[in-house]
Parts: sequence; structure tokens; C-alpha cells
Amino acid sequence: MMKSVLFLYALIVFITVVNSFSHQKTSLNIISNHHVLANMKIYSNLAEIIQPLGKLPLEFSAEDWSDIRSDSVTLVGTNVTVTQQTITEKKKSLNNVQVYVRSPSSSNTETKFIKAILIDEKRNLVKLTDKDISKDPIFFTASSDQIVYDEEPPQSKYYVNFTYDTTDAVYVSYLRSNLNWKTDYQLSLFDDSKSPVLISMANIRNDGQSKVDIEHAELVGGDINLQMYQLSYVTEARSNPYYASYAAPGAPMAAAPAPKIKQAEEIASLYIYPISQAFSIDAKTNYLLPMFRPRVTVDRYGSISKYFYGNAGSTTGKAQRSYRLSSDRFLSRGNCIIRESDRLVGETSLPDIAAKDKYEFSIGQDADIVFKENITIVTTRTYNETNRRGSIGTQTRTETTYSVNLLVKNFKKTRSVKIEYEQLVQGQSVQLAKTNTVFTQDGSTIKTDFTLAAGDEKSLSYKFDVIN
Repeated sequence: MMKSVLFLYALIVFITVVNSFSHQKTSLNIISNHHVLANMKIYSNLAEIIQPLGKLPLEFSAEDWSDIRSDSVTLVGTNVTVTQQTITEKKKSLNNVQVYVRSPSSSNTETKFIKAILIDEKRNLVKLTDKDISKDPIFFTASSDQIVYDEEPPQSKYYVNFTYDTTDAVYVSYLRSNLNWKTDYQLSLFDDSKSPVLISMANIRNDGQSKVDIEHAELVGGDINLQMYQLSYVTEARSNPYYASYAAPGAPMAAAPAPKIKQAEEIASLYIYPISQAFSIDAKTNYLLPMFRPRVTVDRYGSISKYFYGNAGSTTGKAQRSYRLSSDRFLSRGNCIIRESDRLVGETSLPDIAAKDKYEFSIGQDADIVFKENITIVTTRTYNETNRRGSIGTQTRTETTYSVNLLVKNFKKTRSVKIEYEQLVQGQSVQLAKTNTVFTQDGSTIKTDFTLAAGDEKSLSYKFDVIN
């Protein structure tokens, strides 16, 4: 009776311990499948993956490893010190494996495959017996397309191991090149009575060969100096102390509504867009999510921008269809398709644009806005200038006065157009004639703006001095 009680007690203790251990494993949410990504920070050219550390060593297939930056694999956590790390490539050897090879005695009309033993897989050296050649075994080097295997040849696997000290939870972090994102914009413009509309979509790309399940993700926008490259591979050991703090990942994935991208938060001059829910992306798939609808202002105008290098003469040309865009929030870089009155009129590539900053761009010529400019030399003189730094000698300078006559025509029949003109003058010193009140000078640039009514034309002139 006593033995039965003791056995029952021992059984209860064993079950309790096992359940406790099982509960601990579940609460840590250990992820060993590299296609289930716990915490992901997605950049424009790569993604950082952060997962609870599973059983060591970590094992990666050749397919997964080809997308991973090897020198980025490390451990992170609140209180983690890595004392050693090794990265090793392993592959099951095919040496001494039975294969079939094309017999050396095969002819052009008859091909024979016979059993052989692969002696050296690197050189494709095989050993076989071909009675048409010799009674004894022979050795020869076969080309890859002349070897047939009973089973699929094994692929390399990569193993990452660590020794470390910690008292808290540990996570593994690494960079993957097959996951990235960009912003796609649609800018719709209307008449002056209706505000422009800018639609932004986050375009997340899984360029890998396998589907990935993402528990938690952040899109990171801004100018980030991260490069994705694969170092030449060797077995290595290194010391790499790393101190960081990361929040634990959320609960396992479950069915949920379509994820939503939250409002951006500025951190270290970067903009972070959290994604509210878990989601999956199939292999070779673009996954698009709506981001936000910023309030934007857009000025439309015809741009005439010229460079003057000292050559007098006449030039003709057409104004550029130009826009000046400003948003109430940060815009991450991305391609922008532009519509006016529900018609596609062009596209441009937007850089990162700060909130309330103005960005100017052009998308092509306006055939209806034609200009003719004639530049003539009024006076020129040469003189010597003493070197102002106190050294012996003088410098020869040339001062030239130019006269510019500008004629701009608007051939549109029903619409007026705002014109912005600028002349970027190259010279040691540039000075606009003070008698002119229509043009202004900004550094070495001379500019003006005006509105041309439908079918109207405008003639303007100015003078400026250049010292070289």
C-alpha cells in the first residue's frame, strides 16, 4: 500500500513538472520556423527580423541563408552579453554514394547508364565496372549532366551558435534582403474650387521563395544608411557584446481584419509606421496597405529655367509643366502618379519630404507656353585687381553688362497660366541692374513670376553685370 502511494505521489510530481515546463515554452513563444517572423522592421531595401531565441544552434536552409546578411545575425535583449559566436556551413557528403553515370563505352546512337560509386563529389570522380572496357574497376571524372542520383542531392545548411550571459529574455536579430517596402502615391488635381487629393499606399514586397507570416511589423521611412550584402562565407568565431532593449513579441497569429498602418512617429530623424495586426505575404508577392490621406497644397505653374554661361544670342523653348507640393505631414520617398481632371498627366519620384516643406518638380513640356529670349552684350571692360589676401601680384578681371529681352506667349484658348522664370548666371560676381523692379535677384539667380491670360503674351527685359 505504501509503495502504491509513493508511486502515485511521484507520478503527480512528474506531471506537474512537465506541465510547468510546457507552460514556460508556450509563454516564451519560441519560433524555430524562419518563415514565421515575430517582430519585423521593414526598410526600403531590407528588413530586420527579431525573434525569441530558440534551440541552439540556429539552423537555416540554403534558400533562407541566401537572403540573410551573415554578419548581422546577433543576440539582443535587455541584459545580453555575447561572448562567442560561430557560423558554420554543413552539407551531407555524397562521397561513397551509389549513383548512375553515362558509360564511357556509350556511342552517339546508344547511351548506357550503369551503377557507380561517387568517390569525390567535388571532382565528380566515380568508380565503376564496365565490362566493355575492363574487367577491373575503372575511375573517371564525369560531367555533372552525366550523373544520375537515386535521391535529390542534399543542400548546404547553415548553423549559427552562441555562447552568452544573460538574466533576461533573449532574442535573435538579423537582416533579410527579400523583404522591403516603398510608398506608392496617387495625386489627383482638380480646379481651384476643390482641394487636391494625395493617396499613399505602403507597397511591401516579399521577394523570397516562401510565404512569410508576420506577427508584428513596423515600416521605417527616411534616409537610412543600411546596405544588404552577403560576405564571403567561412566558419568564424567572434566576440560581439551587444546591449539593446526590445519589447516582447505579441500573441501567436490569428485570423484578423486587414491590417492598418498607424500614424507615423519620428525617432532619430526616421519615421516609424506601426502595422496594427498580424498578416502574411505569399512568395513573390507585393502586399499593399493604405497609409494615410495627408492634407496637401499644390501650386501649378509653367517653369522657364535657364543657365547662362556668358554666351550671347537667341534661344527659344517651351515652359515645363511644374508643380510645388506641400503636405501637413512627412512623406516618405516613393513614386507618384499624377492625375488632372481624372486624366493621367505624368509621374515623378518624390524624395523624403518634411511636413510643411515645399518640393518642386516638373513632368514634361507645355507645348502651349512658348518663350523667346535674346541676350546681347552692352559693355565690357578688363581691369586688374590687387590680390586681397596680401600676396604680391594682381588678377585680371572682366566685367560685362548684358541685356536680356524675354517674350512669353500663352497659346491656350481658355486657361490662364502662372509663369515662373529664372536665369542661373555663372560668374565670380553677379549684379542685377537696380533700375529693374520686375525681376529680383537671389544669389546668382535672377527671377520673376507673372500670370499670362489665355491667348496673351508678355514682353520683359532686364540688365545684369557679370565679373569673371
